[in-house]
Amino acid sequence: MVELDVRELDHPLPMEMAIDAFKKLSNSEVIHIIHRRNPTPLFEILTNNGGFYHTHQSDEHTWHVYITRNAALDLEKLYV
Repeated sequence: MVELDVRELDHPLPMEMAIDAFKKLSNSEVIHIIHRRNPTPLFEILTNNGGFYHTHQSDEHTWHVYITRNAALDLEKLYV
């Protein structure tokens, strides 16, 4: 699993890091992004480029985003 903790980073760095990691992602890998907000602009980019994602909010200021290229992976089982 590729871990990206971007909670302390300012825009646009979290988006750039997520897209860069997604470009390098193999079909069997998952990206786990820890963010201070739900990065909804990222989701359209992912789905338009063959990606799948699942989000989970663990507390008021922490979002977990799981990303894969593999539609068969159950991302909901990956909660932290």
